[in-house]
Amino acid sequence: MKASMLSGQKLRGAWEAPIVMFAAYVLGMALLVASSFIDFRNASELEASNNNVSHTLEAMDKLRQIGNTFFVAETSLRAYIITDNAEYLEPYRDMQQRIPLHLAEVSQLVSDTPEQRASVDTLRVLASAKFEEMDRTLDAYRSGGQAGAIAMVSKGDALDSTAGIRERIRLMLAEESRLLAERHATAATTYSTGLARAAVSTGIVGLALTAFFLLMHRFLRQRDAALKSIEASNAALEQRVIDRTADLSHLSRHLLNVREHEKKVIARDLHDEFGSYLTAINMDLSRTRDKIATTNPEQAAKLERTLGLLGSAIEMKRQLISDLRPSLLDNLGLGPALEQYIDEWSRRTGIAATFDHEGELVSNDEGCPIAIFRVFQEALTNVAKHSGATRVASHAYRVGEAIEFEIADNGVGITDADRAKPGIHGLLGIRERILAYRGHVEFSAGKDGGTMLRGTMPCHLSEADAEPRPFVMNFA
Repeated sequence: MKASMLSGQKLRGAWEAPIVMFAAYVLGMALLVASSFIDFRNASELEASNNNVSHTLEAMDKLRQIGNTFFVAETSLRAYIITDNAEYLEPYRDMQQRIPLHLAEVSQLVSDTPEQRASVDTLRVLASAKFEEMDRTLDAYRSGGQAGAIAMVSKGDALDSTAGIRERIRLMLAEESRLLAERHATAATTYSTGLARAAVSTGIVGLALTAFFLLMHRFLRQRDAALKSIEASNAALEQRVIDRTADLSHLSRHLLNVREHEKKVIARDLHDEFGSYLTAINMDLSRTRDKIATTNPEQAAKLERTLGLLGSAIEMKRQLISDLRPSLLDNLGLGPALEQYIDEWSRRTGIAATFDHEGELVSNDEGCPIAIFRVFQEALTNVAKHSGATRVASHAYRVGEAIEFEIADNGVGITDADRAKPGIHGLLGIRERILAYRGHVEFSAGKDGGTMLRGTMPCHLSEADAEPRPFVMNFA
């Protein structure tokens, strides 16, 4: 008897586990189907709510277009009556054809609102009456000239019809605004309800899947295989992230080079084309001034003032060219260009500044010198705006195939509160320029207070160079 009972228990145990697991599997699949149905229903309801909001916004846009259409039609008709130029009637005829199309579109968009459909019908009657009135004005002009057109407009019907159209459009826009608020609220409610349904269904499915997973305890060895697979996937993902980072670095460098090239092209066009125009204008005005200096001194004085303004424009053009692409950078190299820029910056801001450079700061990479120049521009701009410094010392020198540089000021420095601000765009701009060339940048406190920027830019690069070194901010 005891042997038969043990045998029965083993038999039941052998059958019960697969049956329970199968039942759990079927239950899990049923819950997944139910969850998918709920998600589909939520998506459908949310899509319908969003469509209602979209239709309301589109209807409001079409109503504004109708108002603009009447304005263009009236303007076109007035221009024709004033100038007798038949070309001004083309917009008028075009608006006559567009109005029925716009009204039909609005009628379709508000088809679910009887009051708005009725308003569209009223607006259609008002529009027809308005264009008939404008056609009568046109006929009056053709038969009686401007006087006939003015007499027709002076009857006062034009103002009343226009006011009626505007009032009807205003009322419809107000109603659409009210519907928009309601539909936004409905969409928000639908979204919240959908989230709640999805959360409940997901929770139930999660519990069922958890129970099913617990029943799979006999397959623990598969867990080890899964962990190994995850480790392999993580390694592949890390390698993909490294490759993607390298691609982004290359892209950033390319975009910086493209931007600088565009600035160079614009600067050249300003110098060659626009500069030649200004020079020609200057010469012509000077000759004209000299010719009339004795016969018409008053006009000569006006030309003198004009020449002064033209000189200011030429100086502004020169400054724009210098900001876009400093000519010294292309002609004499990075060192003289930075020296001139820092001298001009010092005169402009009143901050004492020095710059020393050692060795030839040349590079076979055209983008490297301009990148360093832009870093100096951004750093000095930040000094002038935020540091409160009275003195700036900077230098650049070549070390092997790299150019190293430092910029130090005696200002207030960068505080913890400043570093906590989101998006320090000046520092980020400097960082991205230097890292694009696989350089290194470090911000630290200066010896006499203030801030010191140290950077290294490898200016002889190959695609096999090492990845960018990290951005360091060290404040003692």
